[in-house]
Amino acid sequence: MSRHVEFSLTPRERQVALLVKEGLTDREVADRLAISRRTAEWHLKQVLNKLGFNSRAQVAAWIAYDETAAKATGHPGSRRNNLPLQLTSFVGRAAELNEISRLLSARRLVTLAAVGGSGKTRLALEVATRLQDSYSDGAWLVDLTPIHDGRLLPRAFASALLVNERPRQPLAQTLLEHLRDRSILFVVDNCEHVIEDCATLVDTILHSCSGVTVLATSREPLRVSGETVWRVPSLGVPPVAAEIGLDELGDCEAVRLFVDRAQLIAPTFRLSAGNAAAVAALCSSMDGLPLALELAAARIAMMSPQQILSRLQDRFGVLTSGPRTEPKRHRSLHATLDWSHDLLNDSERTLFRRLSIFAGTFTLEATEHVCPADDLDIATIALLLGNLVDKSLVIAVREAGEAVRYRMLDTVQDYAHEHLTDGEERQLARRHCEFYLSLAEEASEELRRREARAWRERLAHDINNVRSALHWSGRHEPVVNLRLNIALTDFWHFHGLVQEGDAWMTSALGVYTERDDLRAEALGASGQISFWRADFDLTSARWRESLDIYQGLGDANGLGLALARVGEVTEWQGDFMAARDFYNDALATSRKAGNARGVAVTLSYMGRLAIKEGKHALARTLLKESISLREGMGDQRAKHWDLGYLGINALESGDFAAARAHLKESLAIARTLDLTIGVATSIAYFAALAAAQSDGIRALRLEGAAEALAESAGAAPVRMTRPIVERWLERSRQELGVERCATYAKEGRAMSRENVIEYALERPSEGRIRRGHA
Repeated sequence: MSRHVEFSLTPRERQVALLVKEGLTDREVADRLAISRRTAEWHLKQVLNKLGFNSRAQVAAWIAYDETAAKATGHPGSRRNNLPLQLTSFVGRAAELNEISRLLSARRLVTLAAVGGSGKTRLALEVATRLQDSYSDGAWLVDLTPIHDGRLLPRAFASALLVNERPRQPLAQTLLEHLRDRSILFVVDNCEHVIEDCATLVDTILHSCSGVTVLATSREPLRVSGETVWRVPSLGVPPVAAEIGLDELGDCEAVRLFVDRAQLIAPTFRLSAGNAAAVAALCSSMDGLPLALELAAARIAMMSPQQILSRLQDRFGVLTSGPRTEPKRHRSLHATLDWSHDLLNDSERTLFRRLSIFAGTFTLEATEHVCPADDLDIATIALLLGNLVDKSLVIAVREAGEAVRYRMLDTVQDYAHEHLTDGEERQLARRHCEFYLSLAEEASEELRRREARAWRERLAHDINNVRSALHWSGRHEPVVNLRLNIALTDFWHFHGLVQEGDAWMTSALGVYTERDDLRAEALGASGQISFWRADFDLTSARWRESLDIYQGLGDANGLGLALARVGEVTEWQGDFMAARDFYNDALATSRKAGNARGVAVTLSYMGRLAIKEGKHALARTLLKESISLREGMGDQRAKHWDLGYLGINALESGDFAAARAHLKESLAIARTLDLTIGVATSIAYFAALAAAQSDGIRALRLEGAAEALAESAGAAPVRMTRPIVERWLERSRQELGVERCATYAKEGRAMSRENVIEYALERPSEGRIRRGHA
């Protein structure tokens, strides 16, 4: 039986023939190759036609004969590959292996692209080893590492295949003639330093030789027609700041690789309760980069994981001493990145190092604001950023419906930061801070509106950059730092980070001591943060100092709001008469100044006070006027609070239907705005309503859920209305007893936010029916 007929089989047909030899049915072949049954049947028909067979048994016998003949003959023509034997185990990447194999079954050029040290070569070789039998002439490695002159590329391919030169014929032509009727998978490794010549040769081979498939590894795409670029991800790392068991940690790819390589150096090394946290932190801090993990594991004979971790500030000094047999660029992490850096042009290097000023992800808009200078035109930024993405030094993060954001691996960022000069870093840090101050101040105007979620998410994406700007301005620009803190006040509340916000604001006020309108505004904002935290003494001190400054400045706009806030502190203390006097002065001052926000805030506070005094008709009038003003300003967040007060007012006056309607609308706004503390407060009000309707079990569950939600945001669910809510809940507590109350509260605390919202919105009868079935 002549073997040359096999050359006409495509790689997919070869795969089908091999599976037929294993005894698989058409359906099993289809499932194994992730194709339809009809497609599998069609490929088998092609195999039968090309080989001149009429049965599956003949195909199986032919494959078995072919494999036996290949093993029996020792001449060069029978060699099926030149893939190097691996002396270490291949760890993880099951999904990647399957996906790349699937791509190669349908595409003739797949390029694995990633930063140096990400394991591209090892992954490609593993894929080739597993797929080599799908190509009748095997799989062949062409290592371009030692090639520095692109004109020598045909020789590299020919040498891998043992193809000799012919007299008076260019080697490239000889190579093409050799490949023209063959079915081969090439692994072309490390293309980036001869990328132009490599792209030209690969393109020529693919256009001339229909049976050739190329799996390339490169730090940037070849940009050849028909190329599929597959970005190699880092190995999976343990979740940050999460407690996971040893078994779960041991299943993490990065941890598995670290432990496997550490055991080569120290066979007795084991993942244990004593070293698990350090190993997890090591793997996370090294971004799951295989080279970094292997270099770290090489240190395990002389240092514990904790000692290695503690020295990672000098990661490029610690992560050295790779195997002597490896290329020099793989013997240290720094050398690996040097290789990539040296391939950049001057403008790309400039942008590369300046991007290190960002923390976490960043946008093109931010890059265009922060990075340009005399030596880098803003018009070139987008193109250069795209080049750095292509060269795998920057990662593009694409999420459905979101603008593309960019990030650098921590290891790459540290390397880039090394190349910044002191003067350059100062200028970049200032522009970086200016950009995020502008973003925060713009967002602060939008966070109260119905579209607040988009702005909240935008700031949340940039939280690490915001923190970086706060840190830098706190040391260098006290005025900017205070402005940034003021702008972020509502964000901390929305995002459930009021304790962090309080810490930043306290630090800023400690530095900026000038008694001017900026400090007065900051004291008002910081008092709001401590108010959310239910810190009465600190809130009182801040708001009273703010009032004192505004009175000294004669600032009517600030004064009206400050009077209202001090009135709220006074109400909190229980002195309703004095609080009413402050509110009356605040309302008159804000009306005279034409400060609509000050008027609305004061009316809201006065309405709440009227509820406590049992003046329900007055409360309703005041709150509805406040809501009307809020709607005119588009302040949905404040409207949410006023609707909550209206709900409590209706509850206190016995109108349960109106109470439910107001609370439902209030909760809907908090849900839309994704306001955790607002949702918690609405749930607490629904708990009071349930208690008023003699549904104690529901009331206690809702109370527990409200407390858990508020705690997750670092705040209290209700403050000024707490006595009203507690009075209603106390009835349910007395009816149910201590033990049952604790049980139902615990059940509420265990509910997810969405589940408790749906539970709160159920009609009382629905809740009782559910419990009856329980």
